[in-house]
Amino acid sequence: MPNSFAIFDTLYIIDQTKKQCSGLSVTELNFLSYFACLLSLYKGHPVTDWGYAFLRNELGAPISADLYESCQILEMNSELQKRETVFNITEQGIKRIGVYSGLKVFHQRIQFLEAACDCLLIESILDILSAISKDAVISESSVHALKYLNNSDNSALAVLYQQFDVIKRAIGNRDNLFIPATSWLFYLRQGQEETV
Repeated sequence: MPNSFAIFDTLYIIDQTKKQCSGLSVTELNFLSYFACLLSLYKGHPVTDWGYAFLRNELGAPISADLYESCQILEMNSELQKRETVFNITEQGIKRIGVYSGLKVFHQRIQFLEAACDCLLIESILDILSAISKDAVISESSVHALKYLNNSDNSALAVLYQQFDVIKRAIGNRDNLFIPATSWLFYLRQGQEETV
């Protein structure tokens, strides 16, 4: 059975990024959804509330089988259109996301998805992917820790929460997640520069 959260997230992210990107690859979709999931952690929500899990692939990127499946289903239903390696939303997909956006079950996650997508207003997709790929959970987890993000014993989650605390102290507690999201990308990039 398709994961309704992954279906919603797929449509929402592809719809929200259509002005900045001429379609999204499945990899880009996974990174932006993963980024949104981490922003929900920033606001204190447990990972298990996200609705689907991310695994770490052999290249160190977050992937979700549910997002892959949602792309296939939405393409078969003509709600997404695939050109080469990227997906674009169709009119049918826009209608569905309009209906889904009004449902209470999806309402809370919109703030996280929106903040992740809005970072494309000031960052390129490649810059976002590069920064996110260096977050503590991805970089500290082994390939064999398959459900690493959902593992509450994962010591990398403690590092992630420490990073979030630094950002909260620096910028204060904000309802709008755009500033924390861009601040965290900057923080990750600074860490990359220090290790080079």
